[in-house]
Amino acid sequence: MPSFQEIGREKASVVLDDLSTYIVKSGDTFYGIMSRHEIPQTTAVEVYNSLKLLGLPALFPGDSLVFKKDSSGTINKIKLLSRLQYWYNISLIGNQIKAEKEPLSTTRYICLLNGALETSLSEEIYKFGVSDVITWKIADIFAWDINFFLDPRKGDTFQIIFEQKYAEGNFLGYGEILAAKYTNNGTVYYAFGFPDEDGKIRYYDLNGKSVQKQFLKAPLRYSRISSNFSYNRKHPILGIVRPHLGIDYAAPTGTPVYAAADGRVKFAGRKGGYGNLVILSHGSAYETWYGHLNVFGRGIRTGKTVKQSDIIGTVGATGLATGPHLDYRMKRGSEFVNPLKISMPSKESIETEKKFSFDLVKNSYLLAFDSRLPEQTGNFVLDIQIRQENPVTYHAENSESDKSKNGINTES
Repeated sequence: MPSFQEIGREKASVVLDDLSTYIVKSGDTFYGIMSRHEIPQTTAVEVYNSLKLLGLPALFPGDSLVFKKDSSGTINKIKLLSRLQYWYNISLIGNQIKAEKEPLSTTRYICLLNGALETSLSEEIYKFGVSDVITWKIADIFAWDINFFLDPRKGDTFQIIFEQKYAEGNFLGYGEILAAKYTNNGTVYYAFGFPDEDGKIRYYDLNGKSVQKQFLKAPLRYSRISSNFSYNRKHPILGIVRPHLGIDYAAPTGTPVYAAADGRVKFAGRKGGYGNLVILSHGSAYETWYGHLNVFGRGIRTGKTVKQSDIIGTVGATGLATGPHLDYRMKRGSEFVNPLKISMPSKESIETEKKFSFDLVKNSYLLAFDSRLPEQTGNFVLDIQIRQENPVTYHAENSESDKSKNGINTES
């Protein structure tokens, strides 16, 4: 039986008696593979259609196909192992095509990772055989409270409950982080995963409040938007076309400008065309920029902590500005984003009717943190869950009338 580990084989095709196994390579097309195995174009079209109806969007490098021949040397069975965690079984008998999608039996390991920082979170997690995927997820979850580039200290401790998924003995990847606890310089932060109405995992603290913080819709009371976010704007002073990666809010000189969210002052001073500029850091996820300020707010200096709606300055026309306005920008990671279009996290708490269910989940995770190997570092398995679903079958008749209706992308 082919496995995901066959991806790295130098030879893409293996033949054994009446079986031929092919490992999909980058650049392969579905019809190219079918042609290589002497399957007629019309039959290949029907096979492709049947697979699409079963939800297969395309072949991926590393997918395995097994072709089986009958006594006459004609291929009558095809088995496809997709990275989508399904076996696709196709029978070619006469003018009938029968396709079946069979989910792999997957095993979900619920793991508890306990550790303490010596160097960085990434290195400590990797030390226990867990990839940076988990590090990135943790950084995202706590991004509003902890800047993992600046805040971690030697001796910080962490506990993470997360999923690892396997199928037929092969590692498929990481699932959700179910709960996390991080102690940073003596302050303890919790995040407990709980699904919303759409099944998406959201994270809440001990009190059921979202760990994600809400930004103000706009950081001032403004008259109008005088310039939108654009990659091609003619600069009103320089007269050249260049990106304007922010929103200009026109307002009278002296209008108070507020911190869009809780954060820390990363920069406060004069900066080129921005004039008087304040940059606020909101954990490791976001920054907000406030340009052309007339004056800075009282006590606003690099390193100062601010709360949402604190006054950080007033509207002005310093730097390259034709009139009083605020140049407001938002940075996510290393890129500026449009603050009017980005979907911002909220401060919502667990709904009252879901509080009991949330508390049950939260308390089970707290129990795991406190009583399951609390004094030991390492990656430990808390639970093993096996999932097996029933197969889905599709029947197709390879008829002439059907062939004329196929609009197939042969590059798939």
